[in-house]
Amino acid sequence: MNRSWIGFLASLALVGTAWAQRPDTIVIAQGVDVTVLDPNNQLETPTANVLANIFDTLYMRMPDGSARPWLATGVRAINPTTWEMTIRQGVKFHNGEDLTAETVKWNFDRVIDPARPLRISNSWANLASVQVVNPTTLRFTTRNPFPVFVTRLTGFFILPQKYVTENGNRFLQEPVGTGPYRFVRWVRDQQFELEANPNYWGGAPKIRRVIFRPIPEASSRVAELISGGVDIITNLVPEAVNAVRASGAADVRSVPSIRNIFLILNTQNKPDSPLANPRVRLALNYAVDKRTIVKNVLGGFGQPTGCSLNSYIFGYDARSCQPYEYNPTRARQLLAEAGYPNGFTMTLGSPNGRYLNDRQVAEAVVGQLGQIGVRVELRVQEWSTYVGQVLERRIPTDAVLLGWGNNEFDADNSLYSLFFGGTVRGGPRQVAFSYIRSVPLDNALLQAQRTTDPEQRKRLYLDALRVLRAESPWIFLHQQEDLYGVARRVDWKPRPDERLFVADMALR
Repeated sequence: MNRSWIGFLASLALVGTAWAQRPDTIVIAQGVDVTVLDPNNQLETPTANVLANIFDTLYMRMPDGSARPWLATGVRAINPTTWEMTIRQGVKFHNGEDLTAETVKWNFDRVIDPARPLRISNSWANLASVQVVNPTTLRFTTRNPFPVFVTRLTGFFILPQKYVTENGNRFLQEPVGTGPYRFVRWVRDQQFELEANPNYWGGAPKIRRVIFRPIPEASSRVAELISGGVDIITNLVPEAVNAVRASGAADVRSVPSIRNIFLILNTQNKPDSPLANPRVRLALNYAVDKRTIVKNVLGGFGQPTGCSLNSYIFGYDARSCQPYEYNPTRARQLLAEAGYPNGFTMTLGSPNGRYLNDRQVAEAVVGQLGQIGVRVELRVQEWSTYVGQVLERRIPTDAVLLGWGNNEFDADNSLYSLFFGGTVRGGPRQVAFSYIRSVPLDNALLQAQRTTDPEQRKRLYLDALRVLRAESPWIFLHQQEDLYGVARRVDWKPRPDERLFVADMALR
C-alpha cells in the first residue's frame, strides 16, 4: 500500500497550485467545512479552528492545558458564588468598536437567555447574572459554586454588541471579532479566507493571508500537500505517513489528542429498541475489538478506551476507563440473556473525513458486530447535515460515530456535557448527546459541577464513571492520535486540543 501511495503522489508532485506557494499565504485543509459563523452557537472543532482566528476568548487555553488571561486580564473569587473579572483595555473589534465590560455582559446575557438558547447555553446554566461594576470590571453571580468557571472562559468567544444588534443576521455572514485575523469571504465547501489584523492587540500576526479548505477525501488532502496546494492537512491517514515522509515536500507531525471516538447508541430512537437494554449495550462493547481497529485501521495511532475521558482530563480514572475486553462469546451470551439469541438489525451513521479514518472505523465495527449476529446497515453522511442532526437530537439511525475533544481539560466537559440526562428537578435540561436518564449519574455530575474541593470532585466523577460502566450507554472505541501533514516551510507544533491558531505559525 505504501508503494501505491508513493507512486500516486509522485505523479502529482509537479502539479502545484498558486496559493500555498505564495510567501505571505498559508493554506490549511481540514476534512470538513465550517458549519456556522456564530462561535458561541457551535460545538465542533473544525468550525472553532477557523473562528478562533477571528474571535478571542476571555481566557486562552495554552498547549500544556493551563488557562491564561486573554481578553480578561484576571478573575478572582469573592465568595463561592461570586466572581469579579477585569477586562483588557484598548482592545478594538475589527469594525472599530471598543471592547468594554458592557460588551462582555451583553455576550453572557445572550448566552444565558432562556428564550433563545445557543449550543453552549447549557454549559452556563449555573450563571444567574452579570453586573457591570465599571467600564473594565464585571461581577458574576452563580446559582451554586462553579469550580469550572475559569476553564469555561477558554471557550467563550466575545462578539461586538453594536454590530450584532444593529445589523440583523449580517454577523452570521460577515463575522467581526477582536482576533488576529479578519474575515474576507467564505465560499461554502470551497474555501474560507482570512487576512491579518495589523492592529491586533496581541501584535500583528506573521502570516498575512490564510485559506481554510475543506477536503473530505484523505487521498486528495495528501495529494494537495505533496503537490504544494496546501501547507497543513489534518487527519493524515496512517497509510500515507511513509509517502509524506518520503516526498521531500512535507513532514509528519503527531500528538496524542484530547479526543475520544465512540458510538452513541440511540436508546430512544424507537419503542422496544434492543439498545434500551443494558445487556445488549454491554454485548456490543464486548463484540468490538478496539485493539485490532487501532492496529489495522489507524496504523497504531491511537489507544483503546473504555470511557469518554483520557489521561489529559482532570477526573480520569484508569481502572474505570479500562477498555472492554474483546469477548464475542460473552457478547453472544448477553444477547441471548436479553432475548436476542439470533441478534437483531440496526443502523449506524458515520461521517467521512471528519475524524481519522472515520468511515473505515465504522466499517470495521459493522463487520465485528456482524460476527455476533447484529446486522448493521452503515449510512455515511456529509458532515454539516450529520452534525446538525446530532446536535438537534434528530438522529435518523440507531447509532452514530462521533468524537469529542475536551478542550477544557476537565471531566465536567466530557461527562456532564455528554451524559447529563436532565432528571434533576429544577436542574438543567438534558444535553444533546445524552440518551441515558440516570438519577444517580445526574446527581453526581451536578454535585461535581458545584463542588470546589478537587478531591471531592474526583470522587464524584468516579461515581459517575461507575454508573456509566454499569450502563454501557455507548460503544467506547479509542483515544485518537492526531496526525498532520505539514509543508516543510511551515514552523508550527501541533497541540493536543487540535486548535489551529495561525498566529502561532510562521513561514520559513
